[in-house]
Amino acid sequence: MTENYRHTLDALGLCVSAGIPAILWGNPGEGKTSMIESAAQNAGWMVETVILSQSEPSDLAGLPIVSGDGNVVLAPPAWAQRLAEHDGPAICFFDEFSTAAPSLQAAALRILTHRQVGRLQLPESVTFVAAANPVDVAAAGWELAAPTASRFVHVDYAMALDVFAQGSVTGRWPSLPTWDLPDDFAARVKRELAGVTGFLRARQNQLSVIPRDHASRSRSFPTPRTWEFAARLGALGQVVGVGEDAIRIAVAGAIGDATAHEFLAWKANLDLPDPHRLLDGAETIDFSTLRPDRIYVVLQSLVAVTASDDGTDDRWTTAVTLCCQAADEAGIDPAVPAIRALVAPEQRPYGVAVPREIAVFGPALAMAGLL
Repeated sequence: MTENYRHTLDALGLCVSAGIPAILWGNPGEGKTSMIESAAQNAGWMVETVILSQSEPSDLAGLPIVSGDGNVVLAPPAWAQRLAEHDGPAICFFDEFSTAAPSLQAAALRILTHRQVGRLQLPESVTFVAAANPVDVAAAGWELAAPTASRFVHVDYAMALDVFAQGSVTGRWPSLPTWDLPDDFAARVKRELAGVTGFLRARQNQLSVIPRDHASRSRSFPTPRTWEFAARLGALGQVVGVGEDAIRIAVAGAIGDATAHEFLAWKANLDLPDPHRLLDGAETIDFSTLRPDRIYVVLQSLVAVTASDDGTDDRWTTAVTLCCQAADEAGIDPAVPAIRALVAPEQRPYGVAVPREIAVFGPALAMAGLL
């Protein structure tokens, strides 16, 4: 199997495993549907295929019926009931997505973000994958509207020659990989988001960039939602060890190629200390040698650790002390967001004394109503 093909499968597997909707773009007849449905070979997984171009809005939003008490309710379709009844992880696969009319794509929006079909709430174990052909080769294809496009991670797919040669002869085709989320996944995502917000403090114009032309709005671009997608994918990719190329494909599929290239290059050059080692005293840091955006990421990483299950009273005190050290060595501006988060009532441990050095943040905390 070629490396590029494996990286594409790994990137899509990250989306499925992290519960992030993904859309697979490729030419007709290259095996997109078979590859996605191959996830059913993984233990406990189910794949429910919905041919979107053959559906009606009521097949997605629910069919209005009159209940026994005389009220009108939206009855969920059979495919949604099968997904809800499955005991284990599942994929809801919307095939032929780009040939579905805009009314159908609009009906799918709430399903993709809230997992709600009519009056039925799908479990968190259900994730969504779509397959689409580029409009210029699709049968009566439609461009995706920006609200629809921003709900997906976009992955380009092409059949590799050696995969086709081996699969057609042996009958064995690569299957979609899936992984279980680690117990500390939420904490890892918070630390990844610290890096995202650090980058955005340096490049504030990249928080939300909706392309001007319609074709580009049909693919990936940065929004607060897709930045969160990128953080979740980056965190999971590091845990399961898929490699930088697969993570790059996944992150670019969330926020766009240009923004992803800039973000990943910025992140690769951070070279920051482990927040756990800083909080445990195993490592020290000189904030006077760091740029403000790097200081921000270090301190936000400390906040993420103290907010997780492995946060302790001593670690909270150390995090506050490190914020005060940063303010003394490099100025208070990069440290203000972290200190505000740490001393907020829901974050500060009950009864724990605040270090005296925090007085340097007095005006900032008073303005935020935290003093």
